[in-house]
Amino acid sequence: MNNFEAVVLLSPEITSNVRNSSLDSLKKLINEKSGKIINNEDWGLRDLSYKIDHYSKAFYNFYQIEIEGDKIESIKKTLNQDENFIRHLFVRVEKHQELPTKLSNEKK
Repeated sequence: MNNFEAVVLLSPEITSNVRNSSLDSLKKLINEKSGKIINNEDWGLRDLSYKIDHYSKAFYNFYQIEIEGDKIESIKKTLNQDENFIRHLFVRVEKHQELPTKLSNEKK
């Protein structure tokens, strides 16, 4: 198993129910791929550094995951097909950082 840290950005135009449903489907997808979510943080609605499509804000969520590296590509493909996820980033790390993250402590 490899350690990954992931950040997913969701559309600011979706309702909280749709957002929760999308995040639940991501968790379910990770579990189906024999992965395990170690920790996660909701960083809330934040400004984007640059516009993505026509959005200047997005909901940020951070995950620490243990999963086989070859399973990440299929997760990315699924996220690309879901219009609620506007961006995602998966980074392989040797060791997960200690939570809470600095960004989590900032005022939203």
